[in-house]
Amino acid sequence: RWSMAYESLWEPDGVINQFSGVVRAWEFIQSVENVQSDSRFDDVHYVINDFLAATEYELTAEALTQAAVIQYGAYASNPNCRIVFVTTDDALAMLVRSVPELSGINSYQTEVCPTVSAARDWLDSQPQLHLMSNVMGFRLN
Repeated sequence: RWSMAYESLWEPDGVINQFSGVVRAWEFIQSVENVQSDSRFDDVHYVINDFLAATEYELTAEALTQAAVIQYGAYASNPNCRIVFVTTDDALAMLVRSVPELSGINSYQTEVCPTVSAARDWLDSQPQLHLMSNVMGFRLN
């Protein structure tokens, strides 16, 4: 039976995408699109992409750049979000950290943590963002 490689769990201030099994690039991109097209996204302060249960993934710089393009668009309606990737895989961590530089696309502050609780600790340690949305084509500072 075919099943999704991820489940999105909505919390009051954010969302956790729990990836498991074999994660294809298109499934990761779909998770980004689904979260950011959800009406609840405008109010979230974090997205945690939890890859701890993933046994295999085909995330490439190209796929992460495609996700960065989608996030760049979403940043206009919700600039007050941070993204955390949860993984103990050094190759994935390096890839995630390299994408803003490789793609030239920088929107959401992104971090990599080894556990979900470490991700929450990092998020809790960050200053609250209070940026105005840019939906109307301008941003007030």
